[in-house]
Amino acid sequence: MVVSKQAAAKTAEKEPSRMNRPHYAWLVCLGGALTLLSTVGLGVNVFAVYQPEIIALRHFTNAQGSLITTVRSLFILIALLTVNRVCARLGLRRSMTLGVVLIALSCFCFGAARAFWQYCVAAAFTGLGYCYGGMVPLSLLIGRWFRLRRNLALGLASAGSGVASIAASPLLARVMEKQGLQAAFWWEGAVLIVLAAAVWLLVRSDPAQLGLEPLGGAAPKADAPHSGSSSGPPAYLAAMAAGFLIGGVGGPGFSHLTVHYATLGYAPLFLAGLVSASGVCICVGKVLCGQIYDRWGAAAGDSYCYLGVMAGTALCCLPAGEGPLLPVLAVGFFSLGLPISAVSPSVWAADLAGPGDFPRAVQAINLAYTVGVILFGPVPGLLADRTGSYVPAYLLFAALLTLAIVLVRMAYVRANRQKV
Repeated sequence: MVVSKQAAAKTAEKEPSRMNRPHYAWLVCLGGALTLLSTVGLGVNVFAVYQPEIIALRHFTNAQGSLITTVRSLFILIALLTVNRVCARLGLRRSMTLGVVLIALSCFCFGAARAFWQYCVAAAFTGLGYCYGGMVPLSLLIGRWFRLRRNLALGLASAGSGVASIAASPLLARVMEKQGLQAAFWWEGAVLIVLAAAVWLLVRSDPAQLGLEPLGGAAPKADAPHSGSSSGPPAYLAAMAAGFLIGGVGGPGFSHLTVHYATLGYAPLFLAGLVSASGVCICVGKVLCGQIYDRWGAAAGDSYCYLGVMAGTALCCLPAGEGPLLPVLAVGFFSLGLPISAVSPSVWAADLAGPGDFPRAVQAINLAYTVGVILFGPVPGLLADRTGSYVPAYLLFAALLTLAIVLVRMAYVRANRQKV
């Protein structure tokens, strides 16, 4: 009896420290942030620094510049058709590490490219890496590790893409200025190899691998949480349609911001500073958006994203003049609302899909989003070649964004009626 009391006392002493210890889920969240920093941040967002330089150095047309990103989006689409199977076969840890390695390979290919087709090959590797280490596996990972604060964790992890814009954009611009375009790509590729190793060390596919439960309690039978009842195909299709329309806004709409202001005469270093500033806003926006979704629900989160992107898009349509204020405000507001293309689709999938359908719903909405990115990808360059300005493209994006939000709100209204 004495021994058992002593053992109980020792257990009681150890228990508080165990309770106070941060859950490993937050380290997994950090690993997810590093993955998104690599695939979305360094792979896609930071490419906005390179794109004007590639067009100028290789004497490409604006349409060719847009087509490089369109090829990237095409391969994202191809990868999205298989991403759930790849994640199931390899596991989330291997899939996300593979995505980072593919982005590193794309950087080495971009550094060696000279002809237009070679840039397209490099863009194809970017598309594959973006998908296999992107929002679909991240959403599944967060769904397995978090039962509480899921949208906050998703916002924190996806904010990694903004960190890349903050830190990498000015550094890469300086490397391009002093050592050239090739050196910048190769330095980025080397850093990505290190990041792939860090992702491998941090990420675990499932809490059970470490003998843990998800943060907030044991997981339900479904692969991911479901915060609402099944709303049937109409609501699900409406969310897909919204994702398709937002593909034009969050894809080419964002990636052409620097090209838009480059045509208005702004210097490359200033444009790199814009990308860096956008990274700060992306980080703040995703964390804030996750908090809003968790605390006040989908309507408040969607409204926040809509107002941010709409304000940025409207400012892009105004005459910029020669000062820095208008471009900074335009890119800042646009970036604050950009979670509509990253955090929002996962929230819609969790709210509108039936129990157990979360992985399929995330894949489908992201697939629709990518189709939108592909189809609208050449539009800014084609309109700019025809009109001499990117303003018509941003007027179009404003209309697409408004229609998308209307469709999502209609889907939620229908879902709420079916609950009654």
